[in-house]
Amino acid sequence: MKRTCFFLLVMCISLGRTVQAQWRLLYQSKDVVTGNVVSEVADSTSRIQSIESRGSLSKYMVIRFSNHKKVLVLKKAIWGYVDGNNKLWRSYDKELFLVTRYMGGWVEYEANRLTMGGRPYMQPMYSRTLDSRISPIWLQAMNDVPAYFIVR
Repeated sequence: MKRTCFFLLVMCISLGRTVQAQWRLLYQSKDVVTGNVVSEVADSTSRIQSIESRGSLSKYMVIRFSNHKKVLVLKKAIWGYVDGNNKLWRSYDKELFLVTRYMGGWVEYEANRLTMGGRPYMQPMYSRTLDSRISPIWLQAMNDVPAYFIVR
């Protein structure tokens, strides 16, 4: 009886854990819309384990693989990435922005900022398209219309 209870407890714990998604690099904004993500490494032993920013002043990101390999990637060489929680991040001007909403007409982001007291908060940011400039002012972002963009 004790073995059965122990076995059921172990099974409940293992099945109750959330499965972490695969980290992916995105090289173009169209990879977000179409879902076409080109994997740099075909074998499963070299999967991306984490992607870390070295700060807003650094132009590099650290990519850690599951085989303990570490690679530096230029932030401007990629459009963004999808993290282990399946959240979309955009790399723009050496900073990383969390994409919170994409509606086709505009994109909403959140950026980590610090208050004067040193406490962090998430500042809302906006852009007209996935490739437009990011601005903290919505009207300023809506005026930035690329030549190929069709205004509805």
